[in-house]
This record gives sequence, C-alpha cells and structure tokens, in this order.
Amino acid sequence: MKIGDFAKVCGTRISVLRHYDRLGLLKPLYIDRFTEYRYYDISQKAVFERISELKEVGFSLSEIGSMLYSGKHTKELFAGKRAELERKLRDLGELKEKLSGGIIMEQTYSPIRENTDLPFVDDEQVIGKWQVLGECGSGDNSPAPILGDGKRYLYFLPGGESYWCFGWTKGKLIYDDGESSFANDYRVEQRGDDLYMVVDFRSPCPDGSGVTAAIALRKLDSVRYTKEMIARKDDIAKPFVNDERVLGRWKAFCYFDPAELKKEDFVPFVDPPEGAWNYLADPYFREIEFLEGGHCTAVYEDEVISGDDKHTWTSGYWLRKWNSCACAYEIREHGGTEYLLIEWKSGDYRYGGRESSFYVMIRG
Repeated sequence: MKIGDFAKVCGTRISVLRHYDRLGLLKPLYIDRFTEYRYYDISQKAVFERISELKEVGFSLSEIGSMLYSGKHTKELFAGKRAELERKLRDLGELKEKLSGGIIMEQTYSPIRENTDLPFVDDEQVIGKWQVLGECGSGDNSPAPILGDGKRYLYFLPGGESYWCFGWTKGKLIYDDGESSFANDYRVEQRGDDLYMVVDFRSPCPDGSGVTAAIALRKLDSVRYTKEMIARKDDIAKPFVNDERVLGRWKAFCYFDPAELKKEDFVPFVDPPEGAWNYLADPYFREIEFLEGGHCTAVYEDEVISGDDKHTWTSGYWLRKWNSCACAYEIREHGGTEYLLIEWKSGDYRYGGRESSFYVMIRG
C-alpha cells in the first residue's frame, strides 16, 4: 500500500513515516524508482506500534533503533530507563506532598472561533497608541501575555484597519491569530487628563468557551498610525555578495520557535523537547530558490513570488523588500546533508517585538 494509506492504518502522519524512513527505523518495502512512491505492507504496522510503545515509555528514536535492529544494548537501555522512571516517580511523590492534596490535570486548549467580520463603526477617541497596564483588580501590574506587543503597546488604526492579530470596530477589539478569532468588548473612561480603556479579553480554556480577564490600557497619543509606521523594519540596503553554496532550490523540512528551541541547539534527527520543532507535511512557506546574481523565487502555499522588486538575496541574507525584512540564513551540514536555517519574520517579529522563528530547508 502507498505511504498515505499506510499512515491511515497506523493512525499517524506521512511526515512521521518519512522521518522513520530517514532514520532507518521503518523503511518501505519498495520504492518505485520512477515515481519515488513508497510502498508498505500491513505486516509493518507491528513495527510502527512497537516504535510507538517504546517512545511512550521514554526511549529516544536513536535508542529504539539500537533495540530494534542490533539488540546489543537492550538490557542496559531498559535498566537505565527503569532507574530514570523510578527517579521521576520519587520526584513526583515529593511534588505531590508539596501540593498538599492538589490535583495535577493534563489540559488541552481548543481554539475559539467566532465570526469577527463585523461592520465597521468609527470611534475617534480610541484611535492612537495605548499602553497595556495589566489585569484590573488582580494586583499584578505585569501585562497580559497575549495582548499588545512585547513593549506593552496596542494600536488602534484609523478605519478599523487590522495589523498583526488586531483590528477593531466601535466597542469591540477584534483578535485573530489564525487559530482563534473573537471580538472582545471594550469600554473607555476619562480620569483627569488621562483616557483609560478596559478590554474584556478572552483566552482559550479546556472546554473551548474561553476565559475572560479585564485588561487595563492607558492612551498615550492620538496619532493616526498606519501599519507601515508601526512595523519593525530591517536594513535591506545591503550590497550583493555572492555565496555559491546557497545557490539552488531548497524545500521546507521543519520549523521551530526560539522560545522553544534555540537555534544553536537545533540538530536534525535528534529528538527535540516535546513540541520544540515540527516536521512540515504541508508547510505555508514551501520553498525558495537562490539564483545567480542575487535573484530569487519563493513559494508560499500556491503563490509564487519572484522579481527583484519583491525580494533579492546577498551572502547571509534573504532580503524581503515587500515588508522590509532581512532574513538571515546559514547552512549547516549534518550526516552528510546540508540544511538551510533561515529566519521567518512574521507579524510576531514585525509588530510584536518578538524574536524571529526559523524554517529549516533541505535541497529540493
């Protein structure tokens, strides 16, 4: 059966099977040399299930490979894992005592999806820059982690124009990060010379309904900002310097966020911390081709972006002119394979003041 059918039988993703193939853990029985289609047999499901069982008890993929195909260190590996689990159980016992009967629960958070396509109604008093002060009545002056940028600022642009995750209409602050979307009520109050706003801001909770916290903001000015005025901009006026090594087509392999994994700690095919980076079966940024003379072409989903008026490159940088981002890149070699680590400067970087995330590409 083809890889897609075998993935369904195993209840997994195609990207996982490809990863196991690259590691030599679970290789297809046959690869068509013309189409490069991978074919598996139903009997191989038992191998996949064995790999899954060993992962669940804490073995790394490299350890699993040794156990499945060499058998040399199986007893030692199990003995070490048993000692590790016993140590963790002791630690959990101590934690339980400290919690004094508290309950540890694993919670999953469902995104909130509401209709945010609301008719625009103007509210001139809110246009401008606001400082996020913190939750009202909480005694905590730290800013809400999801509201505003890294410097605790939120902007209301004229006409309700959206930027980053935020837009608005009278009485509503609209939030849409691509996963969750909802409209938060706001109210404005004048106190002396200062204008304050309270936003009833929602966050996901396990039942999918959302929890609400009242977030206080103070108005700093009434400037009619545009997206261009508030966007973070890099120096993209860099002279062309050739880099023969980067020439050619690169395709997306995985993606990671520096909040979860530092760039210097990224090593292909070594198990990362849970959720630190993700294989990409259907990436948004699909590929980039570096051409002679600083020209380049990129593919975002089904959109092809080319032309020097859109973007160029120079040694060490992909220069995206449409949003003034200089995305640094570097090439690393691991196991005889070259990997291109390239900065991905999304709205979180341009408007949120956060570090750039990274795409990892392999030659296509």
